[in-house]
Amino acid sequence: MKRLIPTLILVILCIGGFWYAQSKDFFKEKPEPSVALATINKDEVASYSIKNGDNEIEMQRKDGNWTMTKPSPLPLDKFSADGWVESFISLSKDKTVDANAADLAPFGLAKPAQQFKVTLQNGTVHMLSVGDPVAIQGFHYAMFSGSPEVFQLSDTKTQPLTLSQIDFMDKNPVKLDYEQLRAMTVDWKGQKWTLTKVDADKKSYESDWKLGEQTLKAADATQVIDKLQMLSTEQPAKRTAEIKLDAPELRVEVKLVDAAKKETTEVYLGKQQQDTVWFSKEGSEWAYALPAASIQELADKGNPPAPPAQTEGQPTTEQPKAAQ
Repeated sequence: MKRLIPTLILVILCIGGFWYAQSKDFFKEKPEPSVALATINKDEVASYSIKNGDNEIEMQRKDGNWTMTKPSPLPLDKFSADGWVESFISLSKDKTVDANAADLAPFGLAKPAQQFKVTLQNGTVHMLSVGDPVAIQGFHYAMFSGSPEVFQLSDTKTQPLTLSQIDFMDKNPVKLDYEQLRAMTVDWKGQKWTLTKVDADKKSYESDWKLGEQTLKAADATQVIDKLQMLSTEQPAKRTAEIKLDAPELRVEVKLVDAAKKETTEVYLGKQQQDTVWFSKEGSEWAYALPAASIQELADKGNPPAPPAQTEGQPTTEQPKAAQ
């Protein structure tokens, strides 16, 4: 028995050592460290493009402002335009597949399905090419800037880059500063109402508001204002010159007072075409295609709440008679 004791101690030590090594992931393959594909200063980006099959989007920046040059100009959401650049800068490969690929066809990179190009102010070009999907779901083969290396790239990293034209567009035609707002009037096919702030010296969320003859608390008035502020479209905007807004069926007037007590009135006009209302601010370059149902919902905000309907068969509450 004494001869077995050293053997048992050795077995126990081996088991303990194996358990410790397993708990520390000594037997797992360590992933490659995440390294950015390129070091790019976002302020030095002059343009970028997205090629997805036959579709191409091209963005140009001048004096800090983005414009879409392909496929056609649109009013842009600056955060989306800047956010795309930040997503490109943060790209990193997941795993090298072939450090010096001689034949790109097996990876779908001889004619890549997607290409994302960034051009800097000094003319330097950075290009990400994305080919066929990897056998592991959620990854594609990719190359960067002419390097012969083929690597795996997670779809979660390319998804923020594969934006469509409408994804870059500013979809909200109305921009309101609630604290500057003093009144708004909506006239939709003769259905007309005005919302007016009662106390101009109070914050918008503190003051009562008048909707016609009805007094609204700030929370209820905010719901009315929000309906205008949150008008949105999922269709590409058009140049106002392309849309005939003569004899408009919708007119919205917004009265504002800025910090210098200067009063201005902004006017929005709308013309219905089937289920769409083309909506534009006077003097604006762009007209937005809004659902007619959204405009009707805005117009209906001016209707005072109806009294609760009396249930059939429900006894009428009678006022007590005065004592004789």
